[in-house]
Amino acid sequence: MREFAGETAAAGAIVLYGACDAVVRTPYGPFVDALGHLARVLEPSRLRAAAGVAGGELTRLLPDLTARVGELTRPAAADPDTGRHRLHTAVTDVLAGVGRDQPVLLVIEDLHWADAPTLLLLRHLARTAGDARLLLLATFRDTAADMPETLTEALADLRRSEDIVRLRLGALSDAEVGDFVRGAARGERGPPELSRAISELTGGNAFLVCELWRELLETGLVRTDGGRLELTGPLAGLGTPQSVREVVSQRLGRLEPRTGDVLELMATAGPEFELDVLRRAAGLGESELIAVLDDAVRSGIIEELPAHRLAYRFTHELVRRALYDRLSSLRRAELHLRVGEALEATGRRTGRTLADLAHHFAAAAPLGGTGRGVEYNRLAARAASAGLAFEEAAARLRTALELGIDDPAERAEAYLELGAASHRAGRALDALASFSDTAAIARELGDGTLLARAAIGYEDACWRPGIEEGAAERLEEAIGALGEGSPALRVRLLSGLARALGYRGENERAALVRTNAIAMARGLDDHAGLAATLVRSYWSRGTSSLQEILAMLSEGRDLGAELDDTEILAEGMAWRVPIFVALCDLDAARREVTALLATAERTAQPFMLHIAEHYGSAMALCDGRIAEAEARARRSNEASRLLIGRDAAAVHGIQMFGIRREQGRLAELAPVIRILAANPERVGPWRPGLASVLVELGMRREAQRELARVADEGLERFRESLWLAALTYLTDACAALGDERMAAILYPELEPLGGENVMIGHLVACHGAADRYLGMLARTLGEWDRAQAHLERAMELNRQMGAATWVAHTAYEHARLELARPGGDRAAAAALLAESASLAERMGLTALLGRARASGSPAAVAGAPDGLSPREVQILALVARGLSNREIGRTVFISEHTAANHVRSILRKTRSANRTEATAYAYRQGLVHA
Repeated sequence: MREFAGETAAAGAIVLYGACDAVVRTPYGPFVDALGHLARVLEPSRLRAAAGVAGGELTRLLPDLTARVGELTRPAAADPDTGRHRLHTAVTDVLAGVGRDQPVLLVIEDLHWADAPTLLLLRHLARTAGDARLLLLATFRDTAADMPETLTEALADLRRSEDIVRLRLGALSDAEVGDFVRGAARGERGPPELSRAISELTGGNAFLVCELWRELLETGLVRTDGGRLELTGPLAGLGTPQSVREVVSQRLGRLEPRTGDVLELMATAGPEFELDVLRRAAGLGESELIAVLDDAVRSGIIEELPAHRLAYRFTHELVRRALYDRLSSLRRAELHLRVGEALEATGRRTGRTLADLAHHFAAAAPLGGTGRGVEYNRLAARAASAGLAFEEAAARLRTALELGIDDPAERAEAYLELGAASHRAGRALDALASFSDTAAIARELGDGTLLARAAIGYEDACWRPGIEEGAAERLEEAIGALGEGSPALRVRLLSGLARALGYRGENERAALVRTNAIAMARGLDDHAGLAATLVRSYWSRGTSSLQEILAMLSEGRDLGAELDDTEILAEGMAWRVPIFVALCDLDAARREVTALLATAERTAQPFMLHIAEHYGSAMALCDGRIAEAEARARRSNEASRLLIGRDAAAVHGIQMFGIRREQGRLAELAPVIRILAANPERVGPWRPGLASVLVELGMRREAQRELARVADEGLERFRESLWLAALTYLTDACAALGDERMAAILYPELEPLGGENVMIGHLVACHGAADRYLGMLARTLGEWDRAQAHLERAMELNRQMGAATWVAHTAYEHARLELARPGGDRAAAAALLAESASLAERMGLTALLGRARASGSPAAVAGAPDGLSPREVQILALVARGLSNREIGRTVFISEHTAANHVRSILRKTRSANRTEATAYAYRQGLVHA
């Protein structure tokens, strides 16, 4: 890395460097280091020009930047999400601006220790700096133990870019270790066993190879004799390569004792440390400290960094950790206290400094007390939240609470902050626990205001993961405790109560509470409270029309934009999308999804990204963009994995079911669906889904048995979760099998949706016009005119919405109707099948394409003679085989009565007096063969 950086600098590029810290994960730490170096080496005028009009945003990372380049515009006051977006843009702009005159190499090392804000900024750079003359080179360890989930997800996202190249540096082979030895020994060859022994002891780990080689030279275990390297003793005496501590301990033993003491202090300070802080903490005279540092640099354990303030770093993090791990607990606390006090004395209070102070004083608590540890962790948490690093903020607040906050009111405030940070980070259960702890303290103190704030936070953390858990009761308790004061807080309580009541189905009460909250907010001119109430109006579907809800959501969204509140804006947009779909306005829904995704990225909240992507997947499936639907479903699922307390598996399962069905790949899901369907404790549409899968796989008998079981047991159990998904799966299966009994059960359930869209859940999926399903059921029941009317309405609506996938399916179902009904229009059927096949082929709807082509064969389109339906041809063949009505019923899974009706219809159409004549007719027409 350093060699490449040196060659790049020699070629005329600017080389910037930053490294992530394993212990103190300061938000944007490596970027602060890199940009700090840029500010020191670049001419002020050039830096100012590169930063542009938004250069003031960089002072969030570099507070003393104005001392270098002069006055800059102040960072814009904005909500945390917008602030983060502006900061990311400013960093990208300054690097791109510098690159216009001179190429830039930005090196970030040890990305496996990166904090979430650093990874988000890295992803932003990769997405938006494509035209800049910037090479971003990042290193990380990719072993399972070292790869955090946040980095794995960031890499998965980056891998989609064509500009990203990933090079894996594996272990050195035996031959490469031999090359290393020859290079390090200036071309002298050693005995083969030397390279082999080094390779075996280190496993080819480059760091350990280097460390071991230095040890061999320093101990004299290798020496030059007559132009050749030779071993003077057994390598086994060095110990095992896994124990880096042993190597470090041996090297420290050859240094002056005071050097070892200062190195322990340095190891406690962190991977990098400034001379100013070290001087204060070490308590040594100037000449003594210089001698110690020179000794440590010569040993290769640390190296000097070029910086405005003289600074040093460990050459390897494992060396530092080995030093630190050797210390006793008491010694660590002592050194942390010395470093913390030295850092405190500098007077600097940047985000990075606060994080360092928080870390050191927390670790020093056994000797220095908990006061400063609590104070600095809370300050660091606020700085992290201001930088939109919610996970980091939550970690700092947890540390503060673990250290102990004696004052109950202060402890409650810390719990409130922890709840808010956890909620935004997607950790719902942690947030609920924090708000519950706040409420407990509020009750002890008799503090109604504090109880109200806890209840508001608790309800807000409930709905995302779909947890009710008594939120309404907590809000009502807080309303009673608050009394007549704090009207703005009362608006927030009523707003949350309306949503909580609506969520659990108490629609009338919810409507009354919502009306009061809106009226109160308008009377107070409380725009924030009004916006929060309006964007929650989605839950008023039981009492308000879709148009009324859309109007409330739109007003709330607009207020959120005026207030520059990204969270309110995103929530309003998120609920407008399913309302548009329910109103059959898919064009508006498509536009809103695009805007929502951009806003969700600004919030940097996993939940909003999950929602935006799963909406996008549902819309892409409607439009026949199957590859995009799958990619978005996967991204939605990836985002949902960051959510603690929300099980989004059902959302992903439904979406992948729909995608795989269109691709003709349901067999891949069959084993999982069988397991889900067999679990009596599992709610959801999995048994209906299994029936649909069995039909797709040609397992008709087993599918019919599943439908019979569902018909016997009734549909009630499927109402609990994703009810419409169950209905659509059952409709697909019973229409394919001609199951009249199930069709008769399903039709009245779906009939109220005539003229509407089928939307599963909150836009988990959209299956187009409900009339398509109603037409399929009416055809199965032999109600030809009703089926015709439904399918015509379905085609009109699906075309109007531009739902190409469901246009193709509707064309196929309409063709089936024309082929089955007496006197059906065969020419129309052929045209419909041709349209269905054409659309299916273009969009990659493999399963539908196969069915359409099979149905569009000349024999199929010509149809059976005398208006016999496909089902009647099937039954006529069984009659010709001599089966009774009861045997026919058992064979095709219909009742004996239904079989008799079919036989009577066959006799009438074929003008046969009895079964014998019907059999002869079948043979004459070639419907059965001898």
